[in-house]
Amino acid sequence: MKRYDEQRIYIRFLNVQDARDMLNLQTRNREIFEKITASERTEAFYTLEGQISLLEKWTQAREDGTRYSFGIFLRSTDELIGEVSMFEIELNMAKKWIVGYVLDQHHNGQGYMSEALQQLFDFSLNELGIECLEAGALPDNIGSIRVLEKAGFRQTGVQSIVVHGMLKEHVMYAITLKLSVD
Repeated sequence: MKRYDEQRIYIRFLNVQDARDMLNLQTRNREIFEKITASERTEAFYTLEGQISLLEKWTQAREDGTRYSFGIFLRSTDELIGEVSMFEIELNMAKKWIVGYVLDQHHNGQGYMSEALQQLFDFSLNELGIECLEAGALPDNIGSIRVLEKAGFRQTGVQSIVVHGMLKEHVMYAITLKLSVD
C-alpha cells in the first residue's frame, strides 16, 4: 500500500498489539459507537480480553480475505483515533463489500475520515482489485452522510438493519472506484 506522506493520518492493519488502544477508543466513545453499530456488544467487549479476541478474529478474516480492518492513526503522534474496515457479505446470493468506520468523537469534523477513506479506496482497488464498495448511515447521522458523499459515494436507497435488537432504516450508498493515472 502506498504511503500518503502529505496527509495527517495513516491507516494500517490492526493487530492484537493494538488491543489496549482499541479498548481505550471503544470505552471513550462507547455511548456514541453503540448507537451506530449493528453488532451487539456485551460487557466482555469492553475488556482487554474482548478486544484481543476481536482483533484475533479480524486478523483471521484478513487472512481469509473476507475483512480488512485498519486503525486510523495520527501521523504526528501515532495515536489510534479510529477504525475503518471493509468486509464481504453475501446478500440475496450476491457478494458485496461493505465499508464501516468509527472515529473518536474528539476528532470529528476535521477531515480525518475523508483521508482514511481515500487510503482505503487505494488499498481496495490497487491491492485487491475491488472496484465497488457500499456503506450505510442512519438518516440522522449527518456527519457520516457528509463523509460518504464527500468521498464520492452516491445514495442507492434505504435498507433496514438491526441495531441493538431494533430494526432501523439506513440510507445506503455505493461507490465505483477507478484507477487513477499518476
